[in-house]
Amino acid sequence: MKLYLIIVTACALLITCNNNKSAQAADVAQTGAQPEALSIAQTNRSSEEGLIGYWKLKLEAYDNNENKILDEAERAKGIQNRYSFRFNTDGSCLIRESFKGHYDVKTKGGNKTLSIYRDRVQGEEKQDPPPDKYRIISLSDNELVLLEQEENMTFWVFEKNK
Repeated sequence: MKLYLIIVTACALLITCNNNKSAQAADVAQTGAQPEALSIAQTNRSSEEGLIGYWKLKLEAYDNNENKILDEAERAKGIQNRYSFRFNTDGSCLIRESFKGHYDVKTKGGNKTLSIYRDRVQGEEKQDPPPDKYRIISLSDNELVLLEQEENMTFWVFEKNK
C-alpha cells in the first residue's frame, strides 16, 4: 500500500512539473528579445568599435580632489608616460606593443568598464594575471580617457594614432 502511494505521488509531481515547464517555454517564446538588453548590447558593441585601433598614452593625471572627473587643473599637472594599447576587432589586444591579451567592454550602473586581460608570459608565469579594469570616462575619435578602477585615482589619457 505504501509503495502504491509513493508511485501515485511521484507520477502526480512529474505531471505537474512537466506542465509547468511547457508554460514557462510558452512565456519565453512570447517574450522574445528585450529592447533594454538589445540597447545595452548595441552600446557595448559601439564602444568596442570606437576603441578599435592603436592608442598611445599622452598623459597620466591624478584625481587629487577624488571627484572622478579629470579637471583642467589635474590635467595641467599630468605627466607623460610610455604606454599603449592596440585593440582589434576580434577582441584581442596588444599591450605596450609587446604583451598579447584580450579585452571587453561592459556597462553596469550607467558606467562603461574596459577590462583588459593580459596573457601570461610562457615560462615566467603559471597563470594569466588578473585583468586591469578601467572606467571609460570619455571616448572620441581621437581621445580616450580612462580612470583606473583599482584605486580610482589615476586618469590615463590616450591619443589615437591612425
